[in-house]
Amino acid sequence: MKKKIINLSGIILVLIAGMFFTSCSKDSDPEADLAGTWTFSNATFDAKVGTKTLTQYFMDELGLTQAQAQQMLVLFTAQMQQSFTGTIQIKSDNTYTATIGGESDSGTWSLSEDGTKLTIDSETEGPVIFDILELTSHKLILKGTESVEEDLNDDTVPETITVTLEMTLTK
Repeated sequence: MKKKIINLSGIILVLIAGMFFTSCSKDSDPEADLAGTWTFSNATFDAKVGTKTLTQYFMDELGLTQAQAQQMLVLFTAQMQQSFTGTIQIKSDNTYTATIGGESDSGTWSLSEDGTKLTIDSETEGPVIFDILELTSHKLILKGTESVEEDLNDDTVPETITVTLEMTLTK
């Protein structure tokens, strides 16, 4: 059971690591506002396995009591929050470098024509598209959703894990 929870944490962490940007702007020059060094100030997430919340999944599939499932969710949330520490430097030449949760990454970025979507193409992961919920010269709120198929309970049927992440970054 502990191995499965660790595997679920790893899968969600990989999904979230790929989802660390999103875009939506009312400013006239979102690219100019994006350029600079951003620091993570807050991150929230919602994870589901199929249609079940993590608490429901822990109880139904892993046999935990409600109190145990809630405790696992608290630990899991704390682990995820620790993963979102660090900075991202967005450069005007459409490249970026980042140190997130102690891991370094780099790649390229691009904005949609209307400035509402940010595509991040990491050197180590495939491209991820985020929605920009807010963008000013000092604040960036990003939202992204990713899904992956993984057999978490060893029944040979892969479960769909969907993670929605909202991050606030400040300059």
